[in-house]
Amino acid sequence: MSASHHSMTGDDIAAIAADPQTSRLSSRKLRLIVGRIVFIIAVLLFWHFASGNLVKTFYLPKPAAVLGELAGWVADGSLWSNIAATLLPAMQGFIIASVLAIVLGYTLAMARFSADVLEPFIAALYGIPIIALVPLLILWLGIGDELSIGIAALAAFFLMFYNVYFGLREVSQTLIDQVLIAGGSKWDIALRVRLPSALIWVVAGTKLALPHSVVGVVVAEFLTGNKGVGFMLSSNANHFNAAGTFAAVAVLATISFLLDRVIFYLTKRALMWKEAGKHD
Repeated sequence: MSASHHSMTGDDIAAIAADPQTSRLSSRKLRLIVGRIVFIIAVLLFWHFASGNLVKTFYLPKPAAVLGELAGWVADGSLWSNIAATLLPAMQGFIIASVLAIVLGYTLAMARFSADVLEPFIAALYGIPIIALVPLLILWLGIGDELSIGIAALAAFFLMFYNVYFGLREVSQTLIDQVLIAGGSKWDIALRVRLPSALIWVVAGTKLALPHSVVGVVVAEFLTGNKGVGFMLSSNANHFNAAGTFAAVAVLATISFLLDRVIFYLTKRALMWKEAGKHD
């Protein structure tokens, strides 16, 4: 019998070297998942024990009672309609805010003198609490979806604007000069230099601004709404239904978690595009 000898290639060595790293990453991800599950179970167990023993159920309902409220909302369809009533104006307000923020942020980033003139006034407007502007928004927009969209847009605008503005101002002038020397056009600079550099800032702004849009709509629903998750929350609280109030909070927390996961994925894609832009 003859033994066959195989010489290792560079790819073989790289694969062997990468395998322990891949294994460590998989192991860490598994530990994270298990750790989070254990944490959730521990919180639920403590909650179940505390309700009725440490805190009256009037203030802290049992987890089973909260699940019962959620199950009832799912069964009658009110959960999905109220989630849609909150998310739709939140997304509309966020889109309006994003478009305005990108246009204004790009304009001021390209016009430094104008930006320096307007910067203190923009900062002053940003410092005004949104709740202080609600009476004006009610006067201008009335009570309804327009108010929710307006508050959502206002809640998101400045977060998006500052991220777009500073993202574009952080673009390396040396890199722009290199593109120009290589014969690149203004379009090349905008597409291959400014956009990839600013994109990660835009996504970071989205991570902050989109949840704030949802919060803005919830505030509007608290004040004037007759639908939406914010209305569910205020209605149950006004009727001293602790289980329903906790259930509405759980719905909002779930929405926030799902939005965060979507934005996390977009952030990874933005980083990949930014790195690709550097190597083009």
